[in-house]
Amino acid sequence: MICNSIRLRLLVVAVTSILVTIAVAGASLVVFFERQVLRYVEQDLNIHWTELATAFGTEGEAGIGQKLTDPRYHQPYGGAYWQVSEGGRPIVRSRSLWDKELPLAGPRADADRDKAFELDGPDGSELYVIEREVTVDGDQGPRRVSLSVALDHGQIVELRQAFGWDVTRVLIPIAAVLVLFAWLQLWLGLRPLRAVGHELNAVQMGQIRRMTQRFPDEVEPLVESINKLLDRQEDLVRKARDRAGALAHGLKTPLTILRGEVRRLEQAGLQDAAGCMQEQLQLIYAHVEREVARARTSGASVGCGAYTQVDETVARLLRLMQHMPRGERLIWEADIPAGLAVDMDPHDFGEVMGNLLDNARKWAKTRVEVQVGRQGDKARISIEDDGPGFAGHAHGGRPERGVPARSDPDSSGLGLGIVEDILAEYGTSVDIKGNGRCRIVFEIPLCRPGQVPVPSKGAVPISS
Repeated sequence: MICNSIRLRLLVVAVTSILVTIAVAGASLVVFFERQVLRYVEQDLNIHWTELATAFGTEGEAGIGQKLTDPRYHQPYGGAYWQVSEGGRPIVRSRSLWDKELPLAGPRADADRDKAFELDGPDGSELYVIEREVTVDGDQGPRRVSLSVALDHGQIVELRQAFGWDVTRVLIPIAAVLVLFAWLQLWLGLRPLRAVGHELNAVQMGQIRRMTQRFPDEVEPLVESINKLLDRQEDLVRKARDRAGALAHGLKTPLTILRGEVRRLEQAGLQDAAGCMQEQLQLIYAHVEREVARARTSGASVGCGAYTQVDETVARLLRLMQHMPRGERLIWEADIPAGLAVDMDPHDFGEVMGNLLDNARKWAKTRVEVQVGRQGDKARISIEDDGPGFAGHAHGGRPERGVPARSDPDSSGLGLGIVEDILAEYGTSVDIKGNGRCRIVFEIPLCRPGQVPVPSKGAVPISS
C-alpha cells in the first residue's frame, strides 16, 4: 500500500538516509581505527625486534631471556612472543610460547621483508609477526639467524570491539538528534502548506475574500492560481446573474405585447383562442422565471463562506411586504434569535424568504408568522399564515413539483418549485403542512464557528 502522506514519505527518506549515513560513518571509523592500531602495533613490533636483536647480539643465547623484561614474554600464552631460529629450526624462544614454536614465514619479497604479517600462533590465536634475518659472529665464523617477534591479534580485536561500542554509544544520540532535526525541518517546510489550508478555510468561511498572506516563493504560484480560480468563479457567477437579468428584461416587452394581443382577442369575442394563448403565455413566463432564478442562484458550491443574518434579512423583507397590496392590512410577527446566521448566500436566502412571504401575503386572512429556531447545527425556519392550504393537499401533502401552488396567475414570484430548486442546492427541502392554516418549514445549516462575529444573546421579536 502506497503511503499518501508527503510528511511520512519525506520522514522515511530522511530517517533512512540518516541511519545509512550513520552506519557507514561508524563502520568507517572502526576500520580507520583498526588501521591506526595496526600501524601502532607494527611500530611496537619493530621496537621489540630491535630489543631482541640487541639482546641477542650482546648476551647471546644464554642471557637473552633475562635481557627482555616485558612480563608478557614470561607468561605462557601471554600475547607477546619472540623466537630465534637458525637453519630453519628454533634455537631459543620466549617462555610465553611454552611448548609451541613460531612457524617461519619463509622467503619474502624485499619490499615486504620489513612489514608485519599474520601467522597462526599458539593456543589457536592469530599473530602479527615481524621476522628478519641477521648475521652475527660465532665461534666458528659468521652465523645467519632469523629473529622473530609477535603480538596476539586478539588484543587488536578487543580494542576494535571496544572502540566500536564507544562509537555506537556516541552515534546513536547523534542519529536521534538528526532525526529530530529532520522532523523539525519537515514541519517547518510544510508549514506554508498548512497556512494555505487555513487561508482557504478562511475564504470558505467568508472571513476573507482572497488569500492575501505572504507565502514562500515555492508556494506563491499555487496561491496565485487559487486566487485566480476564485476570481474566475466569482466572475462566472456574476456574468450568469447578469445574463439572467438581461434575459428577463429582454422577454418582458414581448410578453407584455402578447398579453395585449390576448386582451384584443377577448374583446373580439375569441374567448377560446384568448384562453389558450393566455395559458401558454403563463407557462412560458413560469419556465423563463424559473430558469432565470436558477441561473441567479449562487448555491452552496459557490458560496465560499457567504452567510446571511436571518433577523436582518427577514426584518427587511417584512418592511417591504407591509408596503405591498394587502400587506398593510396583515399582522406580521417574527420570532428570531438575535444574530442568528445561516450558511447560505444572501441572494438565495432572500429569494426563498421573499417568495414564501409574498405567497403568504396574497393568501393570508389576517396574520403571518415567521419563527426561527436552532436545532443542532441547523436553523429551522417556518412561515405560517391563516389562509387556505394548497389545493388538493388539505392534509399537508406536498404539491406537485414545479406547480405554482397558491401563487396568483399574474404573480411575478418564483413559485414553490423555484424555492425547492434553491434549497436543493443546499441539501435541504421544504415541508408543507396545513390543517385550516398553511405552514411551510425548511432547515438550513447554521454558520460554522468563527464564520461570523459572535452575536449578542437574546431574540428579536418583530411584529406589526
